[in-house]
Amino acid sequence: MKKKKYFFFGLFVLAAFSMLAVQFFARAADENESGDDYQGSVIKTIQPASVVTSQAQTTPSTSTSTITTTLRDSDGDGILDKNDPHPTIPEIYIVEDNNKNGIVDKFEN
Repeated sequence: MKKKKYFFFGLFVLAAFSMLAVQFFARAADENESGDDYQGSVIKTIQPASVVTSQAQTTPSTSTSTITTTLRDSDGDGILDKNDPHPTIPEIYIVEDNNKNGIVDKFEN
């Protein structure tokens, strides 16, 4: 069984190497053939046409640009982070009970 594996592996390596060699020699042959056809460069002389100059007219133009500013509200409570005293905790979870009676001051009138 091992001999078959080694045989097929060797056959695969040999096929891959031969394909690479054929491509290498084909490229080398193409480079040699393209070099034989070189006959020199052709120089063309171009006569300049008459040059007409005119003064460019200036027209006033206005352009508008859009600046995108992202205002963040990390905790999603509707107060922007720059104005929020605690930007990572939503306001619904902040409870104040200054008189210590167990009732939130917001609901006491």
